[in-house]
Amino acid sequence: MIELTASAFDCLVYLVEHRERPVGRDELIAAVWGSADVSENLLAQTIVRLRRTFDDDANAQRYIKTLPRVGYRWVPDTSIASPVAELHPSATSEIGNTPPQVSRRAWLKPSLWAAFLVLLVGAAGYWHWRTRSRPLLSANQGTTVVLPAEVDASGDWAWLRLGLMDLIAGDLREAKIPVESSQTVLNLLDQADKDDGTRFASFAVVIRPRVTLVDNIWHVHLQADAPDGRAWRADASSDNVLKAVRSANAFLLAQMGDARTGTQTTGDTVEQYLLRMDAASYAGSGDIERELIDKAPKEVRETLEFAYAKASFFCDQGDYENCKRELDELLKRVPADTQPVLRGRVLTQYWYVYSREHKYAEGDAVLSEAVRLLQKQNNTAYLAYAYAQRAELQMVDNKLDQAESDFGLARINYTLAGNTAGALGIDESLAELAMQRGRLTQALPTIQRAYEQYQRMGMRQFLPGLLVDQAVSQKLLLLHADQLATTERYWPLDQKHWSFTEKVMLHILVFQRAAALADNGRTTEASKLLEQLLIQIKLDPDGEPGLQGTTYVLLAKLALQRGEIPAAQSWISKALSGRLLEMDGDKRDYADAWLVNVMIAQRAGHPKALEQVATAMQAWAAGLPAQDEWISIQLLRGRAIEAQAKGHRSDALDQLKLAMNQANQLGIPELIVDVGLAYTLALLEDGKVDEAVAIGGQLSVWDQQDWRAAWAQACIYRAMGRLESSEPYQRKAHELAGDRLLTTDPVAIGH
Repeated sequence: MIELTASAFDCLVYLVEHRERPVGRDELIAAVWGSADVSENLLAQTIVRLRRTFDDDANAQRYIKTLPRVGYRWVPDTSIASPVAELHPSATSEIGNTPPQVSRRAWLKPSLWAAFLVLLVGAAGYWHWRTRSRPLLSANQGTTVVLPAEVDASGDWAWLRLGLMDLIAGDLREAKIPVESSQTVLNLLDQADKDDGTRFASFAVVIRPRVTLVDNIWHVHLQADAPDGRAWRADASSDNVLKAVRSANAFLLAQMGDARTGTQTTGDTVEQYLLRMDAASYAGSGDIERELIDKAPKEVRETLEFAYAKASFFCDQGDYENCKRELDELLKRVPADTQPVLRGRVLTQYWYVYSREHKYAEGDAVLSEAVRLLQKQNNTAYLAYAYAQRAELQMVDNKLDQAESDFGLARINYTLAGNTAGALGIDESLAELAMQRGRLTQALPTIQRAYEQYQRMGMRQFLPGLLVDQAVSQKLLLLHADQLATTERYWPLDQKHWSFTEKVMLHILVFQRAAALADNGRTTEASKLLEQLLIQIKLDPDGEPGLQGTTYVLLAKLALQRGEIPAAQSWISKALSGRLLEMDGDKRDYADAWLVNVMIAQRAGHPKALEQVATAMQAWAAGLPAQDEWISIQLLRGRAIEAQAKGHRSDALDQLKLAMNQANQLGIPELIVDVGLAYTLALLEDGKVDEAVAIGGQLSVWDQQDWRAAWAQACIYRAMGRLESSEPYQRKAHELAGDRLLTTDPVAIGH
């Protein structure tokens, strides 16, 4: 008796149906398993089994021919002698009912099988369409989660605990069931203050795997439960653990309504090895994953799956050189016609390379190719990631409308894929985009909601970025007390146990803590923290040049505000030397640095140096492909300082008036009070008290929370001769400014 699995039968049917042409590997995988995210080794072993069925082999290839770098083709001349009647629609049962028997047991002898094949193609074609087109659970019904496996075996098999999560989830995705990412599930399990029922109450189905090794036989038990009380159980045994798991999963899916016998596994070392790498990645064991890469056997190293996993590891680790080299080599091996999904995944990984190289147009083109390839395959999970990465590059390149559109497409596809973490990540990115557009009141609640959801789900690794976004938003909204409170959530880092966060993000958190201290009047304390941060940055082999540059700028600004001109000159000189700020990626930071440099030159009393610096600032801006409102405002302020230094007060006031108008249009309170104070003091210096009063009225809404707004009120009342009214504002300004030096010099006091 000959047995042929459903996947092997599907593979054979598809090759015969398309016998007039070669069938690419990716196409065949997608057609048979319902997803292109399946090991090529599985396909290769399926072909081997089919050849054995026909008493064929890889040398003869009388039935199935291998076309190198292309795929496979059905060789014999074949015609359909008589079509088979269409199956009745009732052949496919609904969720929870017992499905029809669809296992394709080939009880015919090999010599009769080829002759009888043409009679099965018609029925199989309908069955194949029927079972592939109807999902068991759609996105609006909820998401399924697969928990880590309970493993009763020796320590060598400990990797199964996490490795089997993706194996089972992969089969669910082939059945078109939205499945939560394994990383999200692990983060949920990290919550020590909630029981399982609370954690997973919102999910459609929860699957708990258990595997036991007894006398070299693996026994697998899968338990699936739904909140409404429905439950499914499945058991299978085999001397191969992967085969046992997939058999049990196929039976589980059949009970839940899937009219297929499921994917079969080869049980080869390649699949096991790749699952071990996945397990190490999920466990955050970078050293173990690197060791697995270094010690991979030859048969594993030769697979495209391993090459992709290796390249992804280097990219995820921030190893730019190895990431780029591995991707370049892999791309040569992955043609678009036969490997569209894998090529799309490789191209998507290139976002990191082009981001590091600041080649945004080239990156956009590469990611657009990835989107096209993945769209054709309808692969929602990878398509979502491609959209998201293209949007990130567009946002850095100031193409905000395109970025917003791509983020929206990414969110839809993440939702369809059942990836809650991915959808939340897009919410975070949309909040950042709103921040960049000055829509802070829109961004802040979005950030807070995402933070609460991540925290509730135990996804701690995503919290640092949200805390940074929240602190920055609060700074720009002049909510300085809230800004400091936000940093208290993670400060001190060692006491709040943020050791899980990557080094770069830890340094960014320190920077934001220093910024919050400074904004709450503790500039000396902030400067000491920034100097400590610089030591840590320089110990890093990569040096984080962008963060190093912005740290120098903040140190220079704080020194200027304290009246420490030589120190300010030293810090700004370091910031603008080399290409530090170019590596920052945010041109607004660069514009801020130029303005601080102009202000320091004016305070130092060197007219020629001031003129040179102001000219250099304008020349830098002229070389930008585009300027946003923030940069335009800083340029106007730079021109005003230069005009004032030359005694051209009218011209200086005109520039400041334009800057004030643009700041009001942009609507960011931080910019409004910063420009407003400089404009107010310049007007008072020129004796235009009435105009200064009008500006002071605009700033009055923040005079109890920001030292600049309070100082503007104090200076205006003093100029009006209302000392009794000036004194309360003066006290408030000193309270909020802390150790800053408050003067009436419009240059010294600004920024």
